Amino acid sequence: MGEHRGLVRYTVGQRRGLGLSLGRPQYVVGKDPHTNTVTVGEERDLYQSRVRVNDLNLIAAERLESPVRAAVKTRYSQKEADATLYPLENGLLEAVFDQPQRAPAAGQAAVFYQGDLVLGGGTICRADRA
Repeated sequence: MGEHRGLVRYTVGQRRGLGLSLGRPQYVVGKDPHTNTVTVGEERDLYQSRVRVNDLNLIAAERLESPVRAAVKTRYSQKEADATLYPLENGLLEAVFDQPQRAPAAGQAAVFYQGDLVLGGGTICRADRA
């Protein structure tokens, strides 16, 4: 579609300053540092059903051995979202949301709660719709 001014100038969910006029609002829906690509789309394209998390720091347990229900926050000002946490190999975890969440992005923190208890958190390394 065109050229951009550098990946660091864009945030997933960003609408302003894209320099596009397509007759409808466009948002940054993805960034790929390997290909130096910024992907734009409509607001509905921002919603993701799952995130993969690495750099885990579990507080309430040494590790997760089976799926766990939890509330997850992926943005400071966001309400917690109900999800199931699935432990994966290589120290990864996948959070599958009950309802798709707006604009979780690689590099953001994900924090897991059960009531007032912080289970732990990590860094989102991937977000998917499926």
